[in-house]
Amino acid sequence: MRIFAPIAALALALCSTTARADVEQTTLAIPTLSLTFSAAYVAYDKGFWKDEGLDVKILSIAGVGAANAVLAGSVDFANTTGSAATRAVARGQPMLAVANTLDKIQIEIVVSKAYAEKMRLSPADPPEKRLLALKGAKIAVDAPNSVVHAYVRYAARKAGMQSERDFTVAPMQPPAMMQALRTGQVDGFAMSRPWTSMARREGAVTLVSSPAGELSELNPFPYNLFVTRADFCQTKPSVCRKMLAGLQKALTYMHEQPKEAMALLRTRFDKTEPDLFEDAFKGTLASTPRTPEVKEIGFVRAQDFLVASGLITEQEKVSNLAQLYNNSWMK
Repeated sequence: MRIFAPIAALALALCSTTARADVEQTTLAIPTLSLTFSAAYVAYDKGFWKDEGLDVKILSIAGVGAANAVLAGSVDFANTTGSAATRAVARGQPMLAVANTLDKIQIEIVVSKAYAEKMRLSPADPPEKRLLALKGAKIAVDAPNSVVHAYVRYAARKAGMQSERDFTVAPMQPPAMMQALRTGQVDGFAMSRPWTSMARREGAVTLVSSPAGELSELNPFPYNLFVTRADFCQTKPSVCRKMLAGLQKALTYMHEQPKEAMALLRTRFDKTEPDLFEDAFKGTLASTPRTPEVKEIGFVRAQDFLVASGLITEQEKVSNLAQLYNNSWMK
């Protein structure tokens, strides 16, 4: 047996070398720490990408910088919304969507308890009545011309208002939004959970909630796309196939083992209170598809959303939406 030990060791070493040689490297830019990107976190933390032979380096690049990093060639993939990707293509910055892991907008608009009482609002009121409370309100958003800002514009127009002529926006980050709401510096804010859940726990009233199915004409909406450069998957098809295969495993895991998936994600959000985290996770899961397929109808909705919210004009609309996505690398 000792005679063959070196041979066995050599064979094992050769197998390990071959396995390492088959592993490909790639990069993924994520704009911020958020449950919006749950599928990527699960694929990474559960080792689904590694199982496929893909070593993914996740980078945090704030806001639109994530998608811009793809366009600049400094990262291979980025997470962004369908509206942001459509707007980029409409303005001559081509990128390609190869996966989608959320098919509903995750934004909600809440107003303080004091403002709700002033406007005689009740959570039981229909959304058409609740949205009228936007008139004259000061609403915090994360950044000018972001998807959050656009959502407030869209909701206001839905209620017959003329964008910021009838309300005011105040750009600030989520922690500042909460404090501004408590002190009355703003009447409300637009953001995703758990921030809106935190506000509701303090008595805030929801004006509109897409995770709850309101503004349903926007659904399905590609809210978390995996985008890359237009030619990347043609030059590195195996990387794209492995990326999609890992995502598919993550989506299946989230739906079939939700408690385990929530516990896994909790390690990344350990500073969020358990009840708020569970509420946010359930809202995210309800909007998570079972496959990462990108659907053209989502881009139709995203483009209509952009026009209605004033972020692009009718003349800027992309006529050939098929150029925005490709599902060829799904197994």
